[in-house]
This record gives sequence, C-alpha cells and structure tokens, in this order.
Amino acid sequence: MITSDTAQSLEQQAIRYLQAADMKSAITVCEQLNRRFTDYAPGWFLSAQVASSINNVNAALTCIHRALTHAPDNIGYRLFEAKLRYQKGDHQAVNQILDNLPVNQITEAHLWAELALIENLVGRTQSSAQHYQQALSLAPDNAGIHFNLASVQRYLGKLADAEEHLEKAIALNPTDAEAHLLLSSLDKQTAASNHIERLQRTLQQHADNLPLLARSQLHYALAKELEDTQQYPASFDALRQGATLKRQNMQYQPENDIATLHKLGEVFNRDWLQQPPCGEPSEEPIFILGLPRTGSTLVERILSAHSDVHSAGELNNFSLVMMAQCKAANPTPPASKLDLVERTAQLDMQQLGRAYIDSTRPDTGHTKHFIDKLPLNSLNLGLISQALPKAKLIYVKRHPMDTCYAIYKQLFTQGYPFSYDLTELANYYIAHHQLMQHWQQALGDRLLTVNYEGLVAHLQPEVERLLDYCGLPWQDACLAFYQQDTAAKTASATQVRQPVYSGSVGKWKAYAEQLAPLRRALTEAGIRCDEHAP
Repeated sequence: MITSDTAQSLEQQAIRYLQAADMKSAITVCEQLNRRFTDYAPGWFLSAQVASSINNVNAALTCIHRALTHAPDNIGYRLFEAKLRYQKGDHQAVNQILDNLPVNQITEAHLWAELALIENLVGRTQSSAQHYQQALSLAPDNAGIHFNLASVQRYLGKLADAEEHLEKAIALNPTDAEAHLLLSSLDKQTAASNHIERLQRTLQQHADNLPLLARSQLHYALAKELEDTQQYPASFDALRQGATLKRQNMQYQPENDIATLHKLGEVFNRDWLQQPPCGEPSEEPIFILGLPRTGSTLVERILSAHSDVHSAGELNNFSLVMMAQCKAANPTPPASKLDLVERTAQLDMQQLGRAYIDSTRPDTGHTKHFIDKLPLNSLNLGLISQALPKAKLIYVKRHPMDTCYAIYKQLFTQGYPFSYDLTELANYYIAHHQLMQHWQQALGDRLLTVNYEGLVAHLQPEVERLLDYCGLPWQDACLAFYQQDTAAKTASATQVRQPVYSGSVGKWKAYAEQLAPLRRALTEAGIRCDEHAP
C-alpha cells in the first residue's frame, strides 16, 4: 500500500534523526507521521521513544498508550511502558505489567533481555537472571547480555557464574571497560591470579580510541587489582588517573552542593525539628543513612536477616515524593536548590509521610519493618524525622580518612559527583559532617549512630544494640547475615557474602602520603583523623 510505504518512510526518517540526536527534526517528523497516520502504532511507539529521550516521560506515556491502542498485544510496547512507569517511580504499575505479560509469546533475544532488565530494576532478581539466560540461548554471542547477566549473578552471590559470563563478554568485546571493572571487583586478586597485564595492555593499545568514561573504568579496575596485590603507589597513580578522567566527563559545581548542605541546617534548625510531630505514624521504615562506603550495607544485611525486616534497597522514593509535592504546591520551578530547601519545609508532613509509605508498595507492607538504605537520605533527615516521626533512623559512620579514601576509589554509576577530586571530596565531607552533627544534636536519641569500626570489632553487642533500638527481639540469623540468599544491589555486593572482617579498617594508611592534603583539610576543619577518631 502507498499509505504503508509512506508511513514507513517517515518512520525511518525519524529514526535516523533520533540516532543522530537531532531531536528537533525527529519531533517534527514524528508529529507529521502521527498526524497523517493516526492508527499507525509504530509511529506512536517512535514518538514515545523520542519523548523519553528528552526526559518528557508524561508525553512518552501518552504516546505509548496510543501505540498500545492499535497494537495491544505488542510485547515490546508493553515493556517500554513498564520502563516509563519505573521512571515515574510507579513500581506497582510496573509489577502489574510484568505479571500480565505473556512471556510464553516472547521469541526474540532483545525482548527477553529487556524483560530481564526491567525485572532487575524492580527487584525480581531471580527471574531477571533466568530471562537473561533465555536471551543468551537465542543470542549467545551478545556481549552486552553476558555482562548484564553477570551483574545480576553478582547481586545474587553467584560469583563464579558471574566471572564466567564476564570473561565471555570480554572475549567478545576486549575493550568492554565496564566488564573489566566488574570482573576486578568480584574477588580479591592475588599475585598469582589477576588481570593486571591484560588491563595494562588494553589501556596501552586502545586508550586513544576509547571514550573518557571507558578509560576511567579501566584505570579504576587496574587500581583495584594493584591494591589487592599491595602495589600501593602504582595503585594510587592509576586511581588518580581514573578519577581525573571521570571528573573531566562531568559538569559539576561543588559550591552549589556545599551551599545546599549549609542551607539544610539553617532551615531545619533545632526549633523546626522539635515541633510537635504531625506526620504519618507508620512504624515500618528503618532508614540507614550517611555517606556511601561507610558500612551501611553491612548494617542493612544484619537487620534484614531478621524475620520481621525486609530490605527494600536504596530507594529514591522520599526525594521523588518530596519533589512531586513541592510541584503540586507550587508549579513554578524553584529558582535554585536553596529555594527548593525552603519550599520543602512548608510541605504537609502527614501527607508527605503517607505518600512515601504508599510509594514503596507493593514491595513493602508484608513485614513489620522495611529498610530504606539510600545513603544520602542523610540530607532528607530533617523532613523524614517530621514526616515519619516513628521511623527508625540509623546513621552509619566510619573513620574520616577511611571514608574519604573508600569514596574516592569507588567509581559510582550515578550520584556523588564530589568524589573524583580530593579537594572537592574534602570540602563535601566537611559540610556533610557538620550537617550530621546538627542532626545528632537536634534529634538526640531518635538518631542511632553506629560506628563501623566498633561494629566489626564487637559484632554481637553492636547487633544487640541495633535490634534493641529497632524494637526487635534477638534472632541468631542476624549474626549469620552473610548466609542470606537475597540479592544485594550495592557496591559491597561481594563483601556482604562474607563474615565480618576488619581488612578495610585503616586501609587509607597505605596512601598516607598521597592523602596528606585531604587529611590536613579535615583536621583544619576540626575533624579528628587520628587512630581514635570517633
């Protein structure tokens, strides 16, 4: 048909514009396509993809619904809707889509892989691994699917399987820097068994042709393996190169974050925090917070081993709900982060708390407590304390130098932009430390502080203290937390499969010379960095 040929021609034209990132032209052609061929489902699907690529999720949902009106059985369209619902934070809708998906009709590798990806996002980790296997049965030479399966297997503690699939991914794509980095993190490397020469060779042969991020990932992998084999000066040199490359790839103004941290303490002052609570009285949430790499995953695994506790992972829900309520109260965008902080203090605390609890369903609600382990909920602590006055608040802290070094040597997938420059890291740490001191003084016994060093040195009494604070009876399983078979989706996914060990305590000392300027900055700010630092 002439009509069909014309529609397909416009579709291909729009796809070329989309692939070239010419979004203005892609939108123009999509509008023409949809206007001329209103019942052409691929045109609406393409429009949804274009809208999603410019972060217009609402428009994308409108378009994908139009596509599904004309092609209700299209599994690819349904999966795309699920991804959009996930972006909106509507996990309940995502799960409903997945529950009603006719998986027996999937015959293409990319659809199995897309299904597995979405399942992993919403915590269906076991099912995700199975469906990645289905994808590989149809596309055994797809390096990306091997990598994604390995990532899920790592979360599940299946480290040997993860290693096998990462080696296959690297064999298929020797410059897959992300696969090299994940492989290095699976286990502690030894002098007899490591990938150092391969990493060095890959950098020497391909660095000039790799994107900045890929080069950065290879340097981080090399730094980790050199540290494992106690080649400390070479390790820090590789780490510094990787961090510098990552920082070059970012647009970030650290002074804005520092100002925001100070503003939080000013707005949510002692008087504001000690108002009579009027929030949602749910006792379900346990917030574990602080800076990343401080031992929060260890605390999470200990508590989630209890039969009355479910770990919901690192949730962005509180911030998302907070932003949504700010927008509903005042549609005019805030002039700055500082303006946003002031607006949040005016929110209805009961409504905010209730909306947060609702947003965690259906993953929560089936145990007495659930854990939200997003580290930087420490910034939301003032709001959380009022919106959820009966929630448990646990602050995990670690020696300042070990904290800063552990953050510096971690290449984060997203967030924590202050972590790739030692001066910026020191300044952020100081401001965050001051904010946490404010919360501790204002909230008193409502906020339980757990020191990582004390936890690993005196496990049982510290576990008893944690359980007592949470109002939970003793269970031996909390001491055997490493035997859990639930997924652990953090940078510490490998370590939490092991009993408590003290090998990371004082790790920074191997780099005392390189970290001396950072230590000096912390000390001048009044932060103790000696052996007995709190």
